[in-house]
Amino acid sequence: MEKEAKNNKAPNNNAEKKTANASAPVTLSKPEYDALKAKADERDAFADKYLRAFAEFENAKKRLEKEKIECFKYANEGFILQLLPILDNLEIAEKHLKEAKDFKAVREGVDMIQAQMQDFLKDIGIERVKAVGEKFDPNLHDPIETEEAKDKNDGLVTAELKPGYKFSGRLLRPAMVRIAKKKE
Repeated sequence: MEKEAKNNKAPNNNAEKKTANASAPVTLSKPEYDALKAKADERDAFADKYLRAFAEFENAKKRLEKEKIECFKYANEGFILQLLPILDNLEIAEKHLKEAKDFKAVREGVDMIQAQMQDFLKDIGIERVKAVGEKFDPNLHDPIETEEAKDKNDGLVTAELKPGYKFSGRLLRPAMVRIAKKKE
């Protein structure tokens, strides 16, 4: 047991000696001191560059986040500016409906607004799904009704109950359709 205690004390004595040696004054020559000082200055310069670069990065990140929020906030401005004339024409049509004596003119006005709306949708990348006269496609059509028909092929779309739309080639909403079922 005494041997164990002596063995345990020996490393502690060495550690104490190392600590004492580490705190002992060191003598350097002038060239050694200058080289060490140059390395310390270089280290300080790198640390300063790092801190400045990190601060610039953080500022850029904050600035980009702010710009992203602004971009999303005003992203639809062009869209809205294109839509406003259509809304204006709808208001004009509504006023004329109240005073209308010539419903043919009102119908023509509404048809013009419908065409204007279709052009607007096409300009922003929205296209109508083809339905009537097409073969039923479960990827594009939602069958709501069927009708028996002798003169039409099975699975042919006979009526569009609600139009479907694609946006840049991707389906937004399927067309709700009536499908022919061959009568035997």
